[in-house]
Amino acid sequence: MPVVGFSVFVRVQEKYLRYLSCRDQQKRQVVPHRKKPLSLFLSLALCLKDHLDKAIELKPEDPLSYYLLGRWCYAVSQCTWIERKIAATLFGEPPSATVQDALQNFLKVEEISPKYSKFNYVFLAKCYKDLGQRSQAQQMCDAASAMNIQTKEDEEAQKELDSFVASL
Repeated sequence: MPVVGFSVFVRVQEKYLRYLSCRDQQKRQVVPHRKKPLSLFLSLALCLKDHLDKAIELKPEDPLSYYLLGRWCYAVSQCTWIERKIAATLFGEPPSATVQDALQNFLKVEEISPKYSKFNYVFLAKCYKDLGQRSQAQQMCDAASAMNIQTKEDEEAQKELDSFVASL
């Protein structure tokens, strides 16, 4: 895939993952890219999964690939029943993943590169909470809080962490 095409692909995927991460239906309706056909986003989701699997196969010690796969798994695991039905209608079989799948990928990131990112800890906490393991979720929140804010991504992770901690 050409570099320009790949960067567009990555931006679309990031928007799609943000869309899937929005658990509140009203928030989903105001996401600007939601106007695009759902079939486009679903097909890109399947394509992203294939690319991430290939990236891990080619470079199994790259934490970024596992992190992105964890985000993909978490987003897919949060799909509503109706979104799954639409995907099944369009593609025969919707993308499938569980919170446990996401957790395994985020843990792999920590195994490869401890303290990889504040966001990785945030998503570990979300996974543990969804699995009913609140004490481990709190430990991940504490680990994320202990990390310094150095980038814009860290600022975003801190905002998400702050709102998440309130729900624990």
